Amino acid sequence: MGYSQSTARSSSASRTHRTTAPLKLRKGAGRHYLVQSNLDQGTELTLVKVHGSWAHVYVHKIYGWVPNIYLEPIPAEFDEPVVNQSDDDHDERTLSRYSLVETTHSTTATLNLRKGSGTGYPVLMVIDQGAKVRLLLQQGLWSQIQCGKLHGWVPSMYLHELPARPAKGGLMAVPNQRALTTIGLNARRGPGDHYGLARILQADTAVVIVARQGAWRQIDRDGEQMWIPASQLRTVY
Repeated sequence: MGYSQSTARSSSASRTHRTTAPLKLRKGAGRHYLVQSNLDQGTELTLVKVHGSWAHVYVHKIYGWVPNIYLEPIPAEFDEPVVNQSDDDHDERTLSRYSLVETTHSTTATLNLRKGSGTGYPVLMVIDQGAKVRLLLQQGLWSQIQCGKLHGWVPSMYLHELPARPAKGGLMAVPNQRALTTIGLNARRGPGDHYGLARILQADTAVVIVARQGAWRQIDRDGEQMWIPASQLRTVY
């Protein structure tokens, strides 16, 4: 799968992970591939997808591959505490620096929130049964979640998806999902071809899906929200 380096820009809002050791950024998923750059420990980057034990990332304005085991999520920086609502309210939200984050799942057992996707990683905290969390990424039998101010990993089998609730304006909010455009296209200001043009997106532009309405998806690109047909998106895991 090809990615256009000109269609993504690194920013503090788009960086999702950081390195836990000095790493070589390679052109492919393997140690036999050409080294494109040397990354210091603590380098912040954007995770595009995970393939086996390797991670496809965007850093220093280029795409490349690093061993996944040496990446950790960047903790969210919160301006406000968690807003606790009634137990039957699935629209519990947390104010972050960048956006309103909605919970998407509840835990079906008491879980250890771990630093990585495996029982060999350190425990960050213990999550009570029935806690509401936000799903960030699924990788095999493990899921990366946000619980309060922490990002970590739990077994996917102990997560129960909360019923989707319509957002304001009749939209259906969805967990933030990374995706790529499949072709060059016109992004619109609303869910339909009759809406004004918001931006022209090139093929393989990295975006985040934030809501859906019928055959259209609301996306976020560089902090700007716009609409494109769902058929012209390819999700990234």
